[in-house]
Amino acid sequence: MAFLRISGHLVNANLFDFNIKYLTMVGLWPNDNWGRNKRYMYKVYEIILHILSVIFIIVTGIGTYQNKDKIIVFMTNLDKSLAAYNFVSKILFFVLKRKQLSNLINEIRNSGDEVSPERRYLMVIHVIIITLVSTTIVTTFSMLSQLKGEMILEAWMPFDPLKSRMSLLLASQILAINFAVPCLYRAFAIQGIVCSIVLYLCDQLVELQQRLKNLSYSEEREGLARIEFKEIIKKHVRIIRYSKILTNIFKEFFLIQNLAVTIELCLNALMVTMVSLEEKTLVASFIGYLGLALLNAYIFCYLGNELIIQSTGIAQAAYESGWTSWPVDMQKDVLTVIRASQIPLTLSAGGMTVMCIQTYSQALYNAYSIFAVLNDVVD
Repeated sequence: MAFLRISGHLVNANLFDFNIKYLTMVGLWPNDNWGRNKRYMYKVYEIILHILSVIFIIVTGIGTYQNKDKIIVFMTNLDKSLAAYNFVSKILFFVLKRKQLSNLINEIRNSGDEVSPERRYLMVIHVIIITLVSTTIVTTFSMLSQLKGEMILEAWMPFDPLKSRMSLLLASQILAINFAVPCLYRAFAIQGIVCSIVLYLCDQLVELQQRLKNLSYSEEREGLARIEFKEIIKKHVRIIRYSKILTNIFKEFFLIQNLAVTIELCLNALMVTMVSLEEKTLVASFIGYLGLALLNAYIFCYLGNELIIQSTGIAQAAYESGWTSWPVDMQKDVLTVIRASQIPLTLSAGGMTVMCIQTYSQALYNAYSIFAVLNDVVD
């Protein structure tokens, strides 16, 4: 782990190293320092993964349409395919905004902000766990489908996948190749970098709160106090700017996330009421995929909520500082900080809603409302 020593503190020089390596492995983060041939080969690799994800959407779309008369199979396929549509849409917007994100990460890396090794470890372990859990769930249900002689997901194939065990295995491998890296792992790589940046912002806001509370003023150290207060304000302004850039980059990403989890929750709830308890594997798959979708949605909403809490906490920290003994000009600056901090930093979902625990609850409520209407229609 590389570090730089700045003002007596160890500052992590490679805060997002793991996330960047993950993005690079799944074809989403080319390195500007590579030679021409390597950049060309990587571009080919990236395009191939894009094509594979599109192929997955097309073949599963055809498979879903072919089973339009079988309501349970149709809705089951639609529910499972929704994850791919969700992931591919996020990847598309990520690629379009990738250059802006690269500039933001470079600026954060060069800022000299301190991040504890524990926090960096948390950033890494989150991505690893969510990837392993997702892979385990998908692999488990794929193996169960193989044992039952069924396709885990109905899709068009240039051969009959149910003709023999080998044909079924080949079809499953084709779907896995077109889904695992092109869709699943790429989506989690993007999730990792988003969560890491939000955690970084929250940590810096907590540090600013502590610095404000500990800021002391006296005539003997007036010059030092003014310099420290100026640095606090400059960093606060910088963190606000980082937050706005992050929101601008990922506003479509969060909007797709909210819409996907609402639709998926609705479909899963509806299917559970339609599927008999004898079809335990099918019911279990609904619950497994739904749990994974809800977990991912909760992570984003929790971090968004934490960003709101820590950003508004700056106002409380400024008020709790010893500002009453400060000069009038510094008191006016404190008032400006308090007023600015009363407007929380948020993660916007397409400008339509804010990512927070309340939004998560609202998404669950909306899904249940849609489910209740559809359930009445089905009955």
